[in-house]
Amino acid sequence: MRTTALASLALTLLLGAHASAQELSTSERASALSRVRSLSACLERHHEQLDRILDLIGEAEQQRDRARDARVRRDAEAALEALIARAAEVQRQARACVGGEDLPSPGTRVVERGPAPDPAADAVARPGGTVRTVEEDARLTSNVHVVRGEQVDGQGRLDASEVRRAVRRIGGRLDRCYERYLERGSISARQLDLVFTLRRSRRARSVSVERSGFHDRAFERCVRAAGRRIRASEAPSGGEAVYSYRLRFGREAS
Repeated sequence: MRTTALASLALTLLLGAHASAQELSTSERASALSRVRSLSACLERHHEQLDRILDLIGEAEQQRDRARDARVRRDAEAALEALIARAAEVQRQARACVGGEDLPSPGTRVVERGPAPDPAADAVARPGGTVRTVEEDARLTSNVHVVRGEQVDGQGRLDASEVRRAVRRIGGRLDRCYERYLERGSISARQLDLVFTLRRSRRARSVSVERSGFHDRAFERCVRAAGRRIRASEAPSGGEAVYSYRLRFGREAS
């Protein structure tokens, strides 16, 4: 699970519980908040490094698996070992993020409760609920077609045209993912959902591939890597915004 997802889950659990705690002084609170921000930035930085390493691992695995020359395969295997070593170094650095002084939680007594009823939860699936359509039936490239783009969660608001522009900037990358997939996969058109979150940084976070009809790990990694390149020109107002883009790949999209 992604570091950011873990952090979000932890925050949700804490907010969903009743706590009775001793108040912190102004200076203690300021120090703790600074530590929280530093911890988040450190973990996110190492998470991005691991994402880049995973992309390189995928490329090296493809090179190894497609190679006919034994020397090329050995080179790819050597590259994989070097990438494992890089990941190990990132792991060591990430451990330092959580070292040092613990965050204060003096006198805290947490009583777990079930989540409160959420009137918006059922509305998400209904017309007129929190799902907001960004676009439908739109062409990105000759191989990539938007079946439907929606905001599926989050209180943030961003103009739909800005989201569309941000997604179109990665159209070429998505197309290259598909072209590489064609070297080893079926040419029949298939779909997947590209899910991402936009926050104050304007860069896509928590990028995932869901409901994929490809069942090809290398292709899905490539699509995720392309999704992480999504960057809006402005941040959503009012909080984060979660988007789901159903994409169809194949010549039927032309």
